[in-house]
Amino acid sequence: MDLPPGPNLFVGPNASGKTSLLEAVLLLATTKSPRTTYDRELVQWGRSWGQAAGRFEFDSGPPRAIAVTLQGQCSSRPEGEAPPSYLTGAKCVQIDGQVASSVARVVGEAPAVLFTPDDLEIVKGPAGVRRRLLNMAIAQITPRYLADLHRYRRALRQRNELLKQVAQDKADGASLAPWTSQLVEAGVRISADREQFLNQLSPVAAQLQSQLTGDTEQIGICYSSSLAGAGDDQQREAVFREQLDRQFDRELQRGATQVGPHRDDVEITADGRSLRRFGSQGQQRTAALALKLAEAQVIGRRRGELPILLLDDCFSELDNRRTGGLLELLGSFQQVLVTSAAPSDSLRKADWAAWYGLAGGEIRQAQGVAAIDG
Repeated sequence: MDLPPGPNLFVGPNASGKTSLLEAVLLLATTKSPRTTYDRELVQWGRSWGQAAGRFEFDSGPPRAIAVTLQGQCSSRPEGEAPPSYLTGAKCVQIDGQVASSVARVVGEAPAVLFTPDDLEIVKGPAGVRRRLLNMAIAQITPRYLADLHRYRRALRQRNELLKQVAQDKADGASLAPWTSQLVEAGVRISADREQFLNQLSPVAAQLQSQLTGDTEQIGICYSSSLAGAGDDQQREAVFREQLDRQFDRELQRGATQVGPHRDDVEITADGRSLRRFGSQGQQRTAALALKLAEAQVIGRRRGELPILLLDDCFSELDNRRTGGLLELLGSFQQVLVTSAAPSDSLRKADWAAWYGLAGGEIRQAQGVAAIDG
């Protein structure tokens, strides 16, 4: 497919492949699926391997051809379907035809932001969902962030295991020092990156929420972290170490590190009230959408070019006012891919968009929604 700039609207019944299309674009942008942590589940059942490939063009810089090849769950290999020779593991990423040195190498090459109905969990779900949003967004604008996250998680696992051993007198407390140092060093950088990103995200999200709701709601975002507002890296390190020392006895009792970025959260409010506790589903959905749009705009400001915006069935539960506000906002993005099973009256009037119909695993371009209905 060769998609034009601006909005591209994909219409089709449930299970026709609309979400899989957006999933493939995000896979190329981030090497991950929004729906599963097991890459093998992305490959069609009964196949030994599968691939997504795309060519991304930018206003500045050369185009990028990206391909992600995955091992399937099928152990047998039908004739002519042996995986390519370069697929030596579960996943292989290629950039401009060359195998990347690491899977993370592709992150940020072709940025994209996805909103799905499941993103309601950003507002009402557990803290881990909001941390994942931060991780995915920051990784696309700060190349070292994924490395810091990997180091932090490794140090956290090792430190937690040693805490259990120290509590059982199977290890000396001094053995914690190297892992504590790595935890603090990486954690300080992660915390600073998250706070900077949220400081940029908050006013943008507030503005977008006002546009979506006709100035009837004011969204607020607060970074809930033991290191929030701790100053520069040196000050954050001192605060982090002090907190770890203070919590040491409790850590021994629980066998787990009690403070650090792995316990961060983001508090989201509307007109000063917690949306997670008091917001209606409509308010929560609009806030989640505003956060995703703000994420895309902040990434665009930091990179100098807006990411591809992917919206999966985002209009289904929006009233006409919010639908109109969203359609107006989409005009500011360079390229948007939108899916819908049953386009609303407001969406049907979007004659400035490219329309596509999906059925039976096939995609065809159409001259407006009327042609799709026919």
